[in-house]
Order: sequence, then structure tokens, then C-alpha cells
Amino acid sequence: MADEIAVKLGGFDAMNRALLAATKEIRTKAVRSALRKAGNVIKKAAQQAAPVLQVPTKTRKSGTVRKAIAVRNSKFARQAGDEGVFVGVRPLRGSRQKRLGKAGASNPNDPYYWRFVEFGNQENERAPLPATGCK
Repeated sequence: MADEIAVKLGGFDAMNRALLAATKEIRTKAVRSALRKAGNVIKKAAQQAAPVLQVPTKTRKSGTVRKAIAVRNSKFARQAGDEGVFVGVRPLRGSRQKRLGKAGASNPNDPYYWRFVEFGNQENERAPLPATGCK
């Protein structure tokens, strides 16, 4: 198994010049579109890796966490003058809450328990993720 990955980017200078020549609105749309496309690749991988409840219960439906994984724009990056996206589990709030019912443990449409699945709890400790060398 290789310890290193080599990546070669070509045409970056030409792309940077084209973006600088475009208006701010076009630049923003292009960057957001590219970030969302990259986020969708991560979203699909996360959905495939998400566990699915085999036997539904009164308070849990199969695939609730998997369906709630979404790509969202980052308001924090926008406030800092940048662009960014988050890939994560979308909480049951706003119009989804009005449509699917009040959030909480008794609602089978609320994926609040994704944290326990991902990080474990006192009864179900999950092994720590391996170090990747990224900071």
C-alpha cells in the first residue's frame, strides 16, 4: 500500500486568469458550483458508508441518517468573504420539521442519533479513526 499520493494539476494559471477576468457574480457561481459538485462526491460516499437499520421500530425508520446527509453552503465562509460547503447530516428543522413532525427521539424522521452512530457513546465505544496526517 502506498504511503503517498502524487497529484499533478494542469491549466491552473489559465483557469485563474479566466476567473479574475470574469465578473464577481460569475466567479462566485462557478466556485459554488464546483464546490457543490465536489461535495456531492463526498455525500455519495458517506451515504454508501452510512449504516441502515435492518428492522424498523416505532421510533426509527430504515435509512433516516442516510437520507439526511446533505451538502449545504457555508454561511461562515461567506461571512469571511470566501465560499465553502459542508457535507453532513441535516437536522430536522424548519420546513422539514413542519412537514415531518416535531424533532426528538420519538420522531422516526429525526436523524438526531447520527452522533451516536458516528462517534459512539458510553455503552458503545467506537474505535478512534486512524490518523491521516492531514491538519
